[in-house]
Amino acid sequence: MKERWTQTLRRLVHRMRFTWMYLGSPPWDTGMTPPELQSFLEEHSPGRALDLGCGTGTNLVRLAQAGWQVTGVDFVSKAVKRAQEKLHRLGLEGEVICGDVLDLRPLHPPYDLVLDIGCYHGLDQASREVYRRNLFFLLARTGTFLLYAHLKSEPDARIGISEEDIQRLKEYFSLLHRQDSFDRFGRAATWMTWSLPPEGKP
Repeated sequence: MKERWTQTLRRLVHRMRFTWMYLGSPPWDTGMTPPELQSFLEEHSPGRALDLGCGTGTNLVRLAQAGWQVTGVDFVSKAVKRAQEKLHRLGLEGEVICGDVLDLRPLHPPYDLVLDIGCYHGLDQASREVYRRNLFFLLARTGTFLLYAHLKSEPDARIGISEEDIQRLKEYFSLLHRQDSFDRFGRAATWMTWSLPPEGKP
């Protein structure tokens, strides 16, 4: 019981921190679509895309401009409102949901692309397991999961993913490509491209 309350408190603090940061300009909200997503768009025909942790909608806009049908989810209402305003201002269509990325109910899978830039790596371990199971049902049979995450600087770091996390993803998905690098603040990070395994559900 104590562990459950501790976990709930940590989630609440995490959400409050993100909500507070969106009162200004969060450091991760660069307003630029990363080249990894740009390359993906150049190599794939438009389809249905889901951005988990979409923030203020920078990548929703880019996807919609490329002809994709877009849906974004974020728990920060101010970020969601900004994303909706961006799409409307540019005359683009898209759905932006204020909610939990672990809640499947507002979504209408399957999606040809599921994009996650910095969402999964901030979840606690219990939420990550739910996320992985959900993702299997969200992704179209021939769909792609693009994941950007920080790599853990130390084993007990809250933010970031470890090699163990990556192995757990491999229980559900096939890793097509991985590129490790450093972000603009010097933190170790990785881009990974995943698909459903050819043999189907594990």
